[in-house]
Amino acid sequence: MTPIRPCGAADLPQIFSIINDAAQAYKGIIPADRWHEPYMPLDELKAQIGQGIAFWGCESDGKLEGVMGIQDRGEVTLIRHAYVHTAQRRKGIGEKLLKHLEGMSTKPIPSEV
Repeated sequence: MTPIRPCGAADLPQIFSIINDAAQAYKGIIPADRWHEPYMPLDELKAQIGQGIAFWGCESDGKLEGVMGIQDRGEVTLIRHAYVHTAQRRKGIGEKLLKHLEGMSTKPIPSEV
């Protein structure tokens, strides 16, 4: 079983890398006016964390392979920024992270916002 753990400040470079690597799969799908390089700049990632998004990661051999954020928004909990490193796709990492985060909340988690 791949461990799932909360991410901290030391994980920021890996979170940044995973998000921007994984987002490449959506290049050409995401409208051109919303796509930029990197897809999520580091300042934006830091701002998201500052707004209360707590990232959790799934790791293998001490290296993060996927990340997902969870955010308390009062009456609901939001799942935010679900990304898996390109080389690790289709291995159940996203599913494991989602189930873990869903199990953390006693509030409704809307499927669409």
